[in-house]
Amino acid sequence: MVTKERRKWKERSTQRSKYGTAEAPDPFPISRSRLEKFHACPRCFWLDRVKGVDTPGIPSFLLNTLVDTLLKREFDVHRDEGSPHQYMSENGLAHMVPLAHEMMDEWRENFKGVRVEKHGLQVFGAVDDIWMSQEGNAEEWYVVDYKSTATKADLTADLFLEDIYKGSYVRQMAIYQWLLRELGHPVSTRGFFVYENGNVDDSALLRDDSAESPRGIPLKPALVIEIDTADPKTVIEGERIDLDWVDGLVRGAKECLDLDDPPEAGEFCHHCAFVSAASQF
Repeated sequence: MVTKERRKWKERSTQRSKYGTAEAPDPFPISRSRLEKFHACPRCFWLDRVKGVDTPGIPSFLLNTLVDTLLKREFDVHRDEGSPHQYMSENGLAHMVPLAHEMMDEWRENFKGVRVEKHGLQVFGAVDDIWMSQEGNAEEWYVVDYKSTATKADLTADLFLEDIYKGSYVRQMAIYQWLLRELGHPVSTRGFFVYENGNVDDSALLRDDSAESPRGIPLKPALVIEIDTADPKTVIEGERIDLDWVDGLVRGAKECLDLDDPPEAGEFCHHCAFVSAASQF
């Protein structure tokens, strides 16, 4: 795709996308990313969903998207075979396989995803993958999220609880678990992040610095990081992140939408801080 024209920012043009209008669906759909926006700044969330005034966006990170796409293709091979991927075997998870379910394609598709009607809203989100345990008699599912980055930081479960940006991934995981549990599926509170980390110490894209060598992003060995939302230590910025937290977040989002006037801005919202500062001149 080639972008040839600049687009001006504008408000949402359709009444269907605005909460409370005669044309809006009932229950009103709220995506996982919009729940995260509500968590970050209730004011931005209200202005977006009620008034159609969304914050300016940024281009997507296409290399990250490519990694996600390729990982899904790899795991789909094992899904069809009913066998564990090597990342599972290398991390003591050989008793698991990628879940083969008739809804998997829809659950992974953006703007479709896993959908639940609760607290007057239709909440949805697209998972990257779900793994299934083959141990014992009881079937158990595990939400899996693919991530990619290029950092020298030691990527560990503890980092996810300390780094405010990684913390959003834990909230994302909990929302997916909540969605699937609300549908009655046997979802564990244990979830996994499959992390591909670029090797920033590598010298070139060319593997042996020759034109004949295949090019590729130099990657460190993949990491599989486990997070358990039932663990009392799963706390992000003072908030205990579990399935009850998600339920409260959904209820709070509905209450926010029902307000006649916009609520206070989030304490750390850069957009609202910028607008407030700019309005003084």
